[in-house]
Amino acid sequence: MVFSSVMFVFIFLPCTLISYIILYLICNKLTTQNACRHILNILLLLASILFYTWGEPKGVLLLLLCSVMNYYIGKGLIGSSPRRNKVSLLIGITLNLGILIYYKYISLLLGSGLRELINSFTPDAVYIPEFVDIALPIGISFYIFQSISYLLDIYRREVDASRRYTDFACYLTMFPQLVAGPIVRYQQIATELYCRTITSEKISSGITRFILGLAKKILVADTLGKVADAAFLIPSEELPMYAAWIGIICYSFQIYYDFSGYSDMAIGMGRIFGFTFPENFNYPYISRSIQEFWTRWHISLSTWFKDYLYIPLGGSRNGTFKTYRNLVIVFLLCGLWHGANWTFLAWGGYYGFFLVFERAFPRFLPRLNRLFRHIYVILVVMVGWVLFKADSFTHALSYYKSMLGLFGNELRVNLDWTGHDIDIALILAFIFATPIYRKVGIYFNNNLGGIPVGYQLLCRFIYYILILSVFSIMIMPIFGSSYKAFIYFKF
Repeated sequence: MVFSSVMFVFIFLPCTLISYIILYLICNKLTTQNACRHILNILLLLASILFYTWGEPKGVLLLLLCSVMNYYIGKGLIGSSPRRNKVSLLIGITLNLGILIYYKYISLLLGSGLRELINSFTPDAVYIPEFVDIALPIGISFYIFQSISYLLDIYRREVDASRRYTDFACYLTMFPQLVAGPIVRYQQIATELYCRTITSEKISSGITRFILGLAKKILVADTLGKVADAAFLIPSEELPMYAAWIGIICYSFQIYYDFSGYSDMAIGMGRIFGFTFPENFNYPYISRSIQEFWTRWHISLSTWFKDYLYIPLGGSRNGTFKTYRNLVIVFLLCGLWHGANWTFLAWGGYYGFFLVFERAFPRFLPRLNRLFRHIYVILVVMVGWVLFKADSFTHALSYYKSMLGLFGNELRVNLDWTGHDIDIALILAFIFATPIYRKVGIYFNNNLGGIPVGYQLLCRFIYYILILSVFSIMIMPIFGSSYKAFIYFKF
């Protein structure tokens, strides 16, 4: 069950929301605020377990096991001696990473991944004994990272351990952000787990954010994804230069609108239920350096690595060489976090190189015109997305050759560019990759106060009509089952 499915949009989410609001109204009148939030947390926990079981029945026991394990390890970090706390923390981190490595990376290290790596650099196929691939539980990378941050924050005395198991389990399994983030730290919503309000304004803005995120996914990401998938499925030696560039441009927009759309939906649903999830994207394609790009792209992950790996390694405090070393280590692991494939490791190292380059030559970018700085970032990012999208090094290198026109093939190929939907999606992608929509919204909010109340109501009415129109446009592909699973579900 995914956010863009009929079952979720028209059955699961409305039923959960209606039950939640009714229970909220009843509990507020009959019980204390603390008891009310506890009951609501139990409802969210049960809904989240149902949501995860529907899509990943084999993985739900692992999810619950992780919640129990981390809850009790977190409790053990309270009031013990510093030495005992450190041992408990190391045990907790080791267990969490052990689970992640077993399910996500064991086949990469011992099976098909090792075979692919060796055969990519040898002319003849090398025999590697078969290793049974283990199914990757959905969302494991996200809830394991949330668990580790929970334990570290308790150890650092930045947050208190959860008082009840059901409250912690509600946090860890909460369905809006469970399977693809953003990576929500316990300390970011700890207060709201015990004290939050549900208002019509929050519900309205949350539903609006959800619809806009769904529009990103269905109207832009899925539409452009048809072109990107076609470009990467065609043998690269048959792919002309123009088609290779069209394919990677479409993929660059597809992955942005797919993942930021999911984040918008998660943030919107969190707001509906009274939680404030962190923003995960801030118009990354307007960046003018790779360093800036990573402060705007997948913000919850980049800040996680910064706070829990880069700074503990020493950050930029211990000299130039160690700073460069720390950057490379962080981005190699960041790449590997994204997937159990050597191409992801190379993708992380690729970004590590450019971050080191920008630090080593700090005057290089400031000397360039702002437009050229922007072009530099876009080109670096698009070239990097080839590694991210390709199935193997061989495929990636072949695609790069097509982008450079080295195959000399100028035959026209079918990239599934049918009708005007691709053209419209590309136009929307270019426009909304910039903060135009946000600036227009800020302008109207700042100036609505100066006009008569009747006109204010009319403007808001028109706005909600437009939102409902967008939702109506998306209904057809949802019912037509033409949606695709979110890209980050496999990470």
